[in-house]
Amino acid sequence: MISTMNRPDFLIRTLNYYAKMRSEHPIYLSDSSSPENAEIIKTFTENLKNKLKINYHWFPPGFDNLEKILPHVKEGYVVVNGDDDYEVPASLTKCAEFLEDNPDYASAGGYGVTFRLKTSGPYGEISRLANYPRYSIEAETASQRMLDFMKNCFTITFAVNRVDHMRKISVGPIPMIGTWNELSESCYCAVSGKSRIIDCLGFVRHIHDRQYYANTMVDWLTAKDFYNSYASFRELVAGKIADMDNIPLDRAELVVRDAFWEYLQIYMANSQRDQKKENNPHKKRTILKTLRLKTGLAFPILKTVYHRHFSDKKQMHYEVLDPRSPYYKDFKPVQDSFTGKDIYSK
Repeated sequence: MISTMNRPDFLIRTLNYYAKMRSEHPIYLSDSSSPENAEIIKTFTENLKNKLKINYHWFPPGFDNLEKILPHVKEGYVVVNGDDDYEVPASLTKCAEFLEDNPDYASAGGYGVTFRLKTSGPYGEISRLANYPRYSIEAETASQRMLDFMKNCFTITFAVNRVDHMRKISVGPIPMIGTWNELSESCYCAVSGKSRIIDCLGFVRHIHDRQYYANTMVDWLTAKDFYNSYASFRELVAGKIADMDNIPLDRAELVVRDAFWEYLQIYMANSQRDQKKENNPHKKRTILKTLRLKTGLAFPILKTVYHRHFSDKKQMHYEVLDPRSPYYKDFKPVQDSFTGKDIYSK
């Protein structure tokens, strides 16, 4: 499922990629663009009708548009994707096959990377690559999965999820939008079943200055409906935990409270760090970090050897650029797409 609003250039880039890859996965497109941009998008999707299965729907602008399009999904598995991001089609198939064979798992996804370009817009040269944090969540109880997930929260809906789980997320006494919407979706998926990271490149995210952002941390915490939104979030997730673990609802609510407090502390610390960077972008690096960066630039082979043989973490932002890596073949078509080297359709 792809949601888009007034970014036809990014969407066209993404759809071109899927057409070039001859993706067989149906695309459910939720469009909230202006009449002019919506016409551009509809015309383009019509031109791709012999290459991709695109189900186009226009909805008024709102955070719940993906929920509106869920009833139209006929398949058993779904992934939420931005109009500016990439999902590797072959990896989607691997993840769906894994879920088919493992009913105790609610979601599966491949490794992820993010990229920035030297210029604004959908096309350009890479200025920076980074890992996109994803990890397996495989505790046996929903309670422990909730606690584990909220310590290192990421967007599970960017992975392949079971459609029946996704359809239950929108319940609640009040609509959840913005940060609450994304958090509720990911937490519900995490407690619904285990999540596995498959050994493949699954997701490539574009970080740029035209992204849609929710409210800042301060705006979110001080919003007049914060408690009501939290209560709705707690009701949704605690109800699922109580059902999965066969425990009283009040005990499940305590699990949600403790997990949310853990998440809140990390979120606040990260937001403060990011704000300091934004306010002081020219702050001097530590001597150790400066030495490490200079060494890496002067002797790139040392960096490669270290990450390949001595680091216990998967360094996808190095792997995807190495022709010897098994992940290179899946990243290269994505790179050709955003560098403009492979415009498939016009």
